[in-house]
Amino acid sequence: MIDYMSDAQRINEVIQERLQQTTASRRAKGKTGGGQPGRQHSSLNRAIVVAAVGALEAFNEDLALTAQPLDPQATPPAAWYQIDGKNGMVQTPSPYNLRKLYWTFFRYDPTPDWHWAVEVSPAELGTGSAWRIGAKRYRGKEASSFLDAMVKVRHGFAHQDKAQKPPAYAGIVTLTPTGRISIHSHHAANALSVLLQFAILTTHGLADRISVPGRFRWSAKMSTARWQDLLAETPAGMIVRSNWKNAPEI
Repeated sequence: MIDYMSDAQRINEVIQERLQQTTASRRAKGKTGGGQPGRQHSSLNRAIVVAAVGALEAFNEDLALTAQPLDPQATPPAAWYQIDGKNGMVQTPSPYNLRKLYWTFFRYDPTPDWHWAVEVSPAELGTGSAWRIGAKRYRGKEASSFLDAMVKVRHGFAHQDKAQKPPAYAGIVTLTPTGRISIHSHHAANALSVLLQFAILTTHGLADRISVPGRFRWSAKMSTARWQDLLAETPAGMIVRSNWKNAPEI
């Protein structure tokens, strides 16, 4: 996952650097505030979501392939059920396809284990400004709907599919009055965070389902990738802090 997330995280680093440069330039001119992000930021935000969904696909294929030898009954019901490759079950990693993958091979439905903590603007909830950011949690079916909207954002941008526009969903995508997709900086940050929250919660749930012994271990590479920042104040972060070997303060 560290490798799969790297492109999205590098794009996010570019965004933060550009925002800091814009703020410094404004202050040098005696202006206050960070200023309105330019159009380039919108494209970069979109790129993060697209890259995050690509990482989601790759991670789930790896997780299922890793778990399969550990579960004697994890065999496909027919030859055309494939975890990876050109006919892989999660080439579009929608919640439906992910549930189908894990249920087909492991009789495991991950939905009850999904619990995201994300940032939202009051405007997305219909209660105020788009610039103020607050916290919101999604669990179970709501978490699944969030993930579905995130995947549809990738599909809409990657395929320019005007007939399948994603729903507006607080924390990951808004739609303009003309029906165009709008991705803000907190949406991009949420895509990264939920990607990691998903990985940890789903891995724990599957490990419990097939009775894998032992504990997970936090590595130095995870710290270098700043996973602790993405997991701060999330249910997944609490699980890591409480159960993983060498876990940092999250």
